[in-house]
Amino acid sequence: MQPSYIDIKKAVVKSQHCQRNFDLSKEIPAEDLDILVYAATNCPSKQNIAFYKLHVITDRAVIEEIHPHTWGTHAYNANGEMVATTNSQTLANAIFVYELVELADLSEAAQTKWANSDDAEYAIFLRDRAVAIGIASGYVNLTAAMLGYSTGCCQCFDVSTVKDLLGLKNMPEMIQGIGFKDESRNRREHEKNGLVFPTRKKEAIEVTRR
Repeated sequence: MQPSYIDIKKAVVKSQHCQRNFDLSKEIPAEDLDILVYAATNCPSKQNIAFYKLHVITDRAVIEEIHPHTWGTHAYNANGEMVATTNSQTLANAIFVYELVELADLSEAAQTKWANSDDAEYAIFLRDRAVAIGIASGYVNLTAAMLGYSTGCCQCFDVSTVKDLLGLKNMPEMIQGIGFKDESRNRREHEKNGLVFPTRKKEAIEVTRR
C-alpha cells in the first residue's frame, strides 16, 4: 500500500528528531538492517562515485568502547547549567560509521574522471564527498523513521581514536545511531548520566516557487 502524505510527513518529522536514549532490550532484525544499509549505499552521489565506506556495528562491546570518545557536546544538568558530556546518540542498538574515502582510494574510473575533467580541483572533491555522506545519512534517517526506528547523527568525537578502534584506513566522518526509542524517557535525556540535551525549533526554510 502506498504511504499517505500524512505518513510521509510524520516520517520526515520523526527522522528530524535526535534520539538520545534507546531500548537496548531489543535487537534490530537483520532484514531491517539490510534495508538501512541499502539506503546508505544506493542513495545518490556525484556520478555515483563511492565517496565513503560504511561500517555497520551492532556489537555492544564495540559500541560501548566507542562512546567514551564522543566527548564534546553539551547538555543541561539538574541545576540548569550547561555542561560538557558524551554524545549518547552513539549508544543506539546499531551504529553506522561513515569512513572517508580519499582521492587516491577512488575507483580507477573515478580517478580517471577527476584527472581529465574540470572536477580535478581537490576542493570540489571535498565538497562532493561531504554532500554524499550528508545525503546517505539523510536517506538512512528517513528510511529508519519509516521502519519505526529513531536516529541521531554525531560528529563530535575523537576521529583518530575511533579510527584506531575500528582499524580503519581513513578517518571516520560521522557516527549515526539507529534504534528503538526508550518509551519511558524523554528522548533528549542522556542514555547514561541523565543530562538533558537542548533542543531548537526547526527554523523556517525560505521556499520560492516559479
